[in-house]
Amino acid sequence: MKLSTRTRYGARAALEMARSWGKGPTKRHDISERQAISKAYLENILITLKSSGLVRTACGAKGGFTLSRAPETISLLDVFNALEGDMAPVDCTVKPGSCLRSADCVMRRVYERLRKAQEGVLKAYTLQDLVNDSARGERADFSI
Repeated sequence: MKLSTRTRYGARAALEMARSWGKGPTKRHDISERQAISKAYLENILITLKSSGLVRTACGAKGGFTLSRAPETISLLDVFNALEGDMAPVDCTVKPGSCLRSADCVMRRVYERLRKAQEGVLKAYTLQDLVNDSARGERADFSI
């Protein structure tokens, strides 16, 4: 599995909002500056996160972006699925009828285990977990 730049940047943006949780909205400019993401590209990512229900916007001078739920309730799987869509390695693991061979395919079992493993890892980490890791000095730059 290779993650797109969009997903890596989106995870970093979500982490910035998680760091600001409870302190008010985070400005797009601040996310862009802290994470070295162009404002135009970031805007596209934030729109996707908003349409997925993970992010809310607030207008006005004190406006910006905020997570729609507490960081401890948002997993990396939530963020990745919002930005990548279904991350199954092959379609037959989520839509068995998409392949005529899926019922007899030995490889399908491998692909299914791969899908479940990656989902398990991503579901195991919440944004709050990563904020906590950062506070302890682990991955302080939020590089993903």
